[in-house]
Amino acid sequence: MQKARNSIDFTPNTIQKRDFIPISFDEPVASDDANLAISPDQLTIILCTQGKKTLQINFSEYTLTLGSLAFLYPKSMWKIIDSSNDFNACYFSIKGTSAKEWNAFIDLDTVFSISSYIAKHPYTALMPDETRVIEEYLRLLQNRYKGNADATVIRFLLSAFTLELNRIFTLREKSNKSKLSRQEDILWKFLTLLKEYHTQQRSVNFYADKLYISPKHLSSVIKQMSHKTAHEIIANFVILSAKRMLKTTTMSIQEISDELNFANQSFFGKFFKQNTGLSPSSYRKQ
Repeated sequence: MQKARNSIDFTPNTIQKRDFIPISFDEPVASDDANLAISPDQLTIILCTQGKKTLQINFSEYTLTLGSLAFLYPKSMWKIIDSSNDFNACYFSIKGTSAKEWNAFIDLDTVFSISSYIAKHPYTALMPDETRVIEEYLRLLQNRYKGNADATVIRFLLSAFTLELNRIFTLREKSNKSKLSRQEDILWKFLTLLKEYHTQQRSVNFYADKLYISPKHLSSVIKQMSHKTAHEIIANFVILSAKRMLKTTTMSIQEISDELNFANQSFFGKFFKQNTGLSPSSYRKQ
C-alpha cells in the first residue's frame, strides 16, 4: 500500500515494553469474530492521512478522510464498515491505567476538559494546519519513543500533545457544531452507564431510572439514534464481554456467568446461544 506523503510509517510490533508508560503505534484490530469489539483499557487516536475509512463507534458511523481525527475511548464499541484500498493513518494508543503519566504536567481542569470532549465526540474534522501539527506531534512521539528517549522527555511530549489537542477541542466546543443534541446526550450517557453497569444490570428500566427518563422514552431515543433497540445494545455489551473472557481468560463458564450476574450457568448459556448461535463452550473451542 502506498504511504501518504509525510505520513508516519507504523510498522508492526511497535509496542515498547517500558515500566513507566506503555504506548503502541499499531493499528487496532477488532478481534471479535463479527468484526465488532469493545476496545480494551486504552485510548486510541486515529489520524487519517490518506484515503477513506468508515467506522462505527458506539453505534454511530463516522467516515474518516484526510484530516479526520477519531478516538476509541476505553470500552468503546467499534467496528470497521468500509475502507478504501489507499487508506492510511497515524495510530497512537495509550493504556488507560497510564493516564496519570500522560497528564503528569497538566492541570486537572485541562485533563477533565479533554477527557470529556473525547468521550462525547469520537470524531473531529481538523483544519489543514491542525492536521499538520497533530501529525508532527505523532511523528515526534514515535521517533523519540522508539529511540528510547528518557521518560521525562516522553512525558513532556505527551503533555504538549495534550495541550495542543485541548486547544483544538476548546475551539470546537465554542462552535454550535460541537454541541450535543438532547438525543445525542441521552445516547452518550446511556453508553457511559452501560460501560460501568453492563456486567451487573441488563434491564432498560435500570438505565432509564439512572437518566431520570421513562423506559419508553429511552428506548425511542436509542432506536432513533442507533437504529438498534436498547435491549440489543445491552445484549451486545454483555455478549462482547463474555466473548472476551471466554477467549482471553482461563475463567470457567460458571465464573463468567457469575461475573456477568446471571442467575445460573444454564441461563447464561441460553442467553449466549440466543445471541450468537453457539454455546459458550463451543465458542471457546473455536
